[in-house]
Amino acid sequence: MEPKINLGPFRFLPCTVEIDGTPDVEDWTGPLQFAIWCQRASPWWIGDLLNAGDARFGEVFSQACEGIISAEMLQRYESVARRVPPKNRRPGLSWSSHAAIARLPDDLQIRLLADAEKNGWNSTDLRVQAREALAARNEGRG
Repeated sequence: MEPKINLGPFRFLPCTVEIDGTPDVEDWTGPLQFAIWCQRASPWWIGDLLNAGDARFGEVFSQACEGIISAEMLQRYESVARRVPPKNRRPGLSWSSHAAIARLPDDLQIRLLADAEKNGWNSTDLRVQAREALAARNEGRG
């Protein structure tokens, strides 16, 4: 059975949205915001589920996803979710922005993610800032 979610006249299916009737423009806002929210949140959900499932069931759990998504992408989701704890995550920033700082120590993650929100940095900008901050710290300047 394929998963589906109904939001009023909008039926979300794996590869489409079916719309019953002719909803007014106001009726579209909630479902559209939901779809965007899911797109932004799903890498975190996948990573957190993989980490929790691995902790509970071991390697047998990772086999549950074989063939659904590439092993490389699953490892990325898992790694970023493990390295960037929920307390550091910023919903206003992309998952890619968090991936850019995932290898940094906790205090640098917090600082750079706050700076990214404040300064409007994208993931490329954040990656550059992360390299510079880590270099400064290693040289004893940060």
